[in-house]
This record gives sequence, structure tokens and C-alpha cells, in this order.
Amino acid sequence: MKHYIIAKFKDRNDIERFLPDITALFNKTLNLKGVERVDIHKSNSTRENRYSIMIEMTLTPEGLENFDASEVHRYWKSTYGDRLESKAIFDCE
Repeated sequence: MKHYIIAKFKDRNDIERFLPDITALFNKTLNLKGVERVDIHKSNSTRENRYSIMIEMTLTPEGLENFDASEVHRYWKSTYGDRLESKAIFDCE
């Protein structure tokens, strides 16, 4: 399945500052059972109504459960949650 995390930072400069750390953080999920692939996409648009980042994960249902329970997920939420203006989570086949 595909799991998408689409987020918009309050400060548009945050994506530039934090992209290397976010990439390194989500690459750690590849050590979780059932997480098969992670791709990080930074927006190429400067329009105000655009989101900043899309994290695309390919995983099994077990991988999603493992990710949700992981330290990576907790760290993502605690470190970046307050910096986000909005986010969307989308799962599909």
C-alpha cells in the first residue's frame, strides 16, 4: 500500500532548513518490518496555497502499524508537528 504524509510548514523556509533531517529520519523507517520504500518530495512551487513536502511510503499493512508505533513517528510528530500549518494523511493501494 501507499501511505502519504502531505504537510505545509508555517514558515516556508523551514522546509529548506529541515529537509536533510526529515529525509534522514524517514530513511530510518526502512529498518521497520513491512516498510519497503520511502520517497521524500519537496514542492517546487512558491505559491502560498501549496504544501511544502510529501512523504511517500510503500509498505504492508503490518508496516503501517509498525510505523505508527515507531520512534520515528513519535519524533516526527513531537519535533515538527507544531511547525506545520496543516497536514493530510492519505492511504491507497
